[in-house]
Amino acid sequence: MRKTAATIIAAALALAANGLTVEEARANLHAARVAYTNALAEAGITNTPRRTRRATNSSATGATVLTKSQQAYFQNRRICVGRDTETLPGYVITTWHRNGKPDTKGPAVVTNRIQKIVGAEQKNPIQELAERMRQRAEQWQAAAETWQAAATNNAARVERVTAALDDRRAEYVQKRDAAALPTTKAIYQAFIDAIDRIKEKLDEGGN
Repeated sequence: MRKTAATIIAAALALAANGLTVEEARANLHAARVAYTNALAEAGITNTPRRTRRATNSSATGATVLTKSQQAYFQNRRICVGRDTETLPGYVITTWHRNGKPDTKGPAVVTNRIQKIVGAEQKNPIQELAERMRQRAEQWQAAAETWQAAATNNAARVERVTAALDDRRAEYVQKRDAAALPTTKAIYQAFIDAIDRIKEKLDEGGN
């Protein structure tokens, strides 16, 4: 004990004489406190000050020291230790303990009937945006399919009209060649020229 006290006094004198930094002084003081506490333990003195005992335990374990009120809260809290859904179908039976024993401040056993609750789905802004984009994509796809179908129908109609014009042109060519009068030949030739102009416009529209 006297040796420990002398160590503490020597550390204080060294702080004053050598001009130690604050960090060095704190380290020396902590070492002196630990030595003092160890000396008390060797002497069989257990009624160490609360502050010294807390500092020693914290240094030894590295764990956070709880206050009495905090310890009391964790010790007295109500904890669910069991859930039973088989004994009584359609119900859930919960068992509650406090301080390791069946709770006495509240119901130790609680039975609740299982209910099906139907509610409205809550969507976040990202989900709503994704839904709007999905609907817009479906609209665009439907419009593209409509345009494709219209283009296919137009192509088929142009093909039918072109085939009919070809048949009519071949007929007019045959009649032109078989006509005896020049005026009749000129009339059929005018029909043939008109058909050729129509076919050119159809080709331009298709391309």
